[in-house]
Amino acid sequence: MKIQRFVFLATLVAGVTAAYLMQKRGESLMTIVKKTINNPLGTLADELKLALMPAQKSLPSAV
Repeated sequence: MKIQRFVFLATLVAGVTAAYLMQKRGESLMTIVKKTINNPLGTLADELKLALMPAQKSLPSAV
């Protein structure tokens, strides 16, 4: 397999995976399209961070 084809397929899989995760999270279709077209690998990295990060509990404010 040529390296160009591998890179293309990896980018395609990353974009599809990121779009799926964004859709599951409830993002709008236009946001999904914009982010995955512009930067599929970066979008996948962001979505994986959000999916794997435990829910942040808000800390009580010191007033």
